Amino acid sequence: GASLTGLKAGSAAFAARSTVGWQAINVNAIVGFNNDSTGDSFDTDGVYNTSTYKFTAPASGVYMFWYVIYTAESDSNNGFSFLKNSTKVNFSEASSNKYFSYSEVGAGDHIQTASIIIPLSSSDTMAVCTATQSGYYQERTQWGGCRLA
Repeated sequence: GASLTGLKAGSAAFAARSTVGWQAINVNAIVGFNNDSTGDSFDTDGVYNTSTYKFTAPASGVYMFWYVIYTAESDSNNGFSFLKNSTKVNFSEASSNKYFSYSEVGAGDHIQTASIIIPLSSSDTMAVCTATQSGYYQERTQWGGCRLA
């Protein structure tokens, strides 16, 4: 991979996807995105781990992350959040679950999206996690991010 010395904005970039099929996972579980090398998926600086599903900040700075998660109409509820190190990011004063996206049964399948801009220290990790017991369709689910400054 490229050298991380003098890391610039737009570096430490990745986009990962999941494999095919429906997946049901418990509350507070990390969402598995296990492919960063096929199609348009990528990992410019080896910052994303396809086994732990975590991004590791190579340097202190401001980072941007996003996710797109396809959920089913038949599920009773689906909620997702961002996980910094081992704690859900809390930008929601009203929700103990710290949702960044949420949908309930009855309105058809959903594509949930969220993005965040967040300062990280070197070696901090980021991941996507569930805020409720959730199910998602892996083939239409992806996440990514990069260093902004």
